[in-house]
Amino acid sequence: MSHQHRFTNKLNSQRVLLIGATGNLGLRLIPALLTHNHSVTTFIRSPSKLESLLPESIYRKLTIVQGDATDAGAIKRAILDHGCDAAVNTAGVAALAPWGKSELPGIFRAVIDAVCEVGKERKGEKLLRVIPIYLEHRQNYQLLKALPPNTLDWSMLCPSAMTPESSEINVPTKPSPHGKLIANASNLPSWHDSWIKHIPLIGKTLMCATNAPRYETTLEQNAEFIADDLESDKSQWSGMRVGVIDGSK
Repeated sequence: MSHQHRFTNKLNSQRVLLIGATGNLGLRLIPALLTHNHSVTTFIRSPSKLESLLPESIYRKLTIVQGDATDAGAIKRAILDHGCDAAVNTAGVAALAPWGKSELPGIFRAVIDAVCEVGKERKGEKLLRVIPIYLEHRQNYQLLKALPPNTLDWSMLCPSAMTPESSEINVPTKPSPHGKLIANASNLPSWHDSWIKHIPLIGKTLMCATNAPRYETTLEQNAEFIADDLESDKSQWSGMRVGVIDGSK
């Protein structure tokens, strides 16, 4: 899960606060962001864990801030103290079951609160991107929609299952053998409609099941998608939920 806030419309490189850098996506965002010439400040619970996961040459390029991802005040201070233009959150794991609970809603709320406060101090600088897969992500989307107009310039990235291409962490990153993601904001890209959706009770579920394998992407592809989008002066996905598919499929 990842969400991202941009506070300026600066072109090219950004000063990025990365929250949750030791997770599967966060760990791959580090080299992707560095490859795109972004400066990276990590906000993490355990700096020693991150150091153990990264080559020394990459770890030395990071600014490290130790903190709790549910602490909105600490996140705000990290953004302001390090002059960050953007904040990307990959911390928190959603509960798989609809009745399950996790830290994700608390983390999501803390990041939104921190960024809104930064926006007030910086007079409207903003951005948010979220990966919503499970019920808690849908709840987070409703939270975004309930914000007053022009509070956050947000977009929501909605991948299906993400798998790693490699365990290696390198800068610059290697081009993905799968190529770049194809994205669409109005509908899922390349969705295959079928007559089976008309089967009573189970038709729509069956159609989703037949399409689902086609929407598997890699962690590296999604990291590249986010890092590349941060280079633009304004995201083309602003205020939208974005579906993605592997362009090689």
